[in-house]
Amino acid sequence: MNKRGRIYTFTIIHTASEAFKDMTPYVVAVVEDDREKFFARIEGYDRDREVNIGMEVEFSGLDDGGRPVYKFI
Repeated sequence: MNKRGRIYTFTIIHTASEAFKDMTPYVVAVVEDDREKFFARIEGYDRDREVNIGMEVEFSGLDDGGRPVYKFI
């Protein structure tokens, strides 16, 4: 997994289960780096931010479940 990638496609989650309710709204995206595509949560979203396909994101770490988390650059 590379440190940087681009948003290939995304959705903004506004309604979530109890476990993720405090995080809404949040972005889940398919991130594309030079080798692969994979799902990741993108942190740092707020309603004033426009999210677009092709936006650059940067690896931020792994969540408690070991899944990648990226952030907007």
